[in-house]
Amino acid sequence: MTDVQKNKSTKINSREEALALYTPPPASFANKIGVEVEMPLYKTGAVKPQLPKPDEMQALQETLKAKGFDAQLEPSGVVEYAGPPFDLKDSATLISQMKTDVAIFDAAIAEAGFQRSPFSILPTTTKDEALGNMVSRERLQASLKAMQEIFDENTLRLPMLTSSVQTSFSPEDPEQMFRMMYRAYALSPLLMAATNSSSGFVVNEDTRLDYIPRAKYYLGYGDAGGVSPAFLNASNGDELIRNQVDAVFKAPMHFAYAEDGSIISSAKDDRLTFEKLIERGLNTQSNYELAETFLYNDVKIANLRDETGAVVGKRMEVRGADSGCDQPLMAVLLTAALIPDGRAAEQFDALLRDYGFTGNPKQDAALFVNSRAAAVDNGGRFMDVAFGTGRLMDFAADVAGIIVNAWDGQVQAKDMERLVDVLLTGNTDAKIFAEKFPKLADVNAFLQAANQNTTQPAVQNKPKPRAV
Repeated sequence: MTDVQKNKSTKINSREEALALYTPPPASFANKIGVEVEMPLYKTGAVKPQLPKPDEMQALQETLKAKGFDAQLEPSGVVEYAGPPFDLKDSATLISQMKTDVAIFDAAIAEAGFQRSPFSILPTTTKDEALGNMVSRERLQASLKAMQEIFDENTLRLPMLTSSVQTSFSPEDPEQMFRMMYRAYALSPLLMAATNSSSGFVVNEDTRLDYIPRAKYYLGYGDAGGVSPAFLNASNGDELIRNQVDAVFKAPMHFAYAEDGSIISSAKDDRLTFEKLIERGLNTQSNYELAETFLYNDVKIANLRDETGAVVGKRMEVRGADSGCDQPLMAVLLTAALIPDGRAAEQFDALLRDYGFTGNPKQDAALFVNSRAAAVDNGGRFMDVAFGTGRLMDFAADVAGIIVNAWDGQVQAKDMERLVDVLLTGNTDAKIFAEKFPKLADVNAFLQAANQNTTQPAVQNKPKPRAV
């Protein structure tokens, strides 16, 4: 959940004025990649896993700060690792750094008496328990207060219960952003399905889900969730940015900042938007940037900052991946190879044409929306669903060949094993969990037992990857 600076008082009076915020970043900030990994924590409780208390999370944050990490705290016992940016040509170095850093996080988490969940949603946590374990953070508390009034129950579960892995890219200009965003949206159904780490249960209810909950919950935001209409109605970079500005002006805001920096909350019968703030004289750059953070699409345009926190341009976040044990590595391997311009991206573009994608979002809108829906509402078929004009399992196998060639000689073979296994067999974590844990009680027993060990929880006997 991104914070923004409150003191940017420059007024943005029109969409044309807002376009100045989307000028290309300095060359030294372009063509970078970063990764964020959200880690839900728990420990053994009397009858089910127990969430960390706010003071325990803050103590963990201080421990990680002493080790050189600016760890962010999210609701319901989630700590976030945000790695430093790397040049795209150094993506393999990012992977090595991420593995080292996440191991440091795991050690600090274990020292604090907790364990990282293998599921993107800790299945035994109720909404009330999550609300009772909120850390003290203004943005978080203001958003959740408004969301409880504005959104339905399932949408509120998104920030309270779920966790993800996000990769971010800093395109050098709008045209490159458009090309990268096209590939990112086309990849998203496979990214969601391959990294699906749902146990099949949520809010301590013994009813098995037949969809990917985190991806499903995003649809509660309407146009601000799922596939962005700003993208679907664009044919080039200029149209994408103009559509993005229009989306920000109309985006439902959870709250806004008054002139003195205090919070003005949205209400069910008074949904704030930046467009409405112009009428109130609160159309500041701070509120514009805040409004943009309330767009939760699968591929999100966000501020690009320097080491001091100053905004130097825009970046794009790829947000479809669930968190879990293998998911951070899988998400980086997929997105870093296929989304930025290069040889692997050209092969991916050609592959997409085989599945009916023309390269023009206006023509391909139905393929994007329907492919996402098939992967998310999979009915318990996991990756055995439609994609484009074909099948997701066939597409995944085709992607495996591109991925293996793209990373050949750059990463260790063992780093590729789990991703290649999933792409060739469809045996995602969620599918394995469904077979191993038919009831909520089975998941609960596994979590309770796993936390008594010092090693990362894992499901044994995962299938070995086939040869490529």
